[in-house]
Order: sequence, then C-alpha cells, then structure tokens
Amino acid sequence: MPKLYVLHAAFVHFPIALLVTGLAGEWVDRAGVWKRSWLADAVSWLLWLGTASAWAAAGLGLLAEKTAPHVPPAWETLADHKSMAIATAGLFLALSLWRRFFKTSRPRLFAVAWLACAGALIVAASLGGELVFTYNMGTVASEP
Repeated sequence: MPKLYVLHAAFVHFPIALLVTGLAGEWVDRAGVWKRSWLADAVSWLLWLGTASAWAAAGLGLLAEKTAPHVPPAWETLADHKSMAIATAGLFLALSLWRRFFKTSRPRLFAVAWLACAGALIVAASLGGELVFTYNMGTVASEP
C-alpha cells in the first residue's frame, strides 16, 4: 500500500500558490491597475480552489501525523504547525464564504482580511518548513 502521508508534502504547495496568487489578483483588481472583466471571477476561483486545497493538505497532514515516522524533539513544532494549519484553513473558509455571500460588502476590509489570512498561511508554512529542514521530519536519511 502506498504511503499516502507523503502526498502532504506535494499538496501543501497548492494552497500557498493559489491563495497568494489570488491575493495579488485581489489587490490588482482593487487598485484598478489592470482592469479585466474576468479578473474578479478568476480571483474568486483562486480563493475557493486554494481553500479546498488547504483543507486537503490539512487532511493529508493529519494522516501524516498518524502514520509518518516521528521525531520526538519536533513534537512541539508539529503541534504548533497542526494548530496553525487548521486555523488557517478555517480562516480561508470564512473568507471564501464572505466572498461568496457578501461579495460587495466592505471590499477594502475583505482585501485586508485576505492579507491577514495570507500571513497566517506563511506562519503555518514556515512551521512546516522547520519540521523538514530543522528536524528532518518526513525525510529519509541517506548514507554518504
């Protein structure tokens, strides 16, 4: 049986790419720098797909936590990463619902809220990076 937890490492890049690109598109659209009729729809899709991929990455992360080899010194960082990742996915879910149901309500506040959510995403990602690059979690030691 394949080790599904290894998919977490691949999936985590989707929410980062989609949500940061969507944020950039949101700010470009708000600033009126590059007016295109399709830009607002594209930004919405980036947000929704990024949110869905964040939840997929979180689910695979929970699977990885249960099945991947553990590194005891990393447990505190792992707990922080898990908490931050789930909170971030929840924040983006709230942002997605805001976009879907209250699209015209407080557009500047929405753009600032997205920026704050992106900050949470970067914190969660940096904790994941710490697990890999500081604690070698999820890596296989190779012989010289």
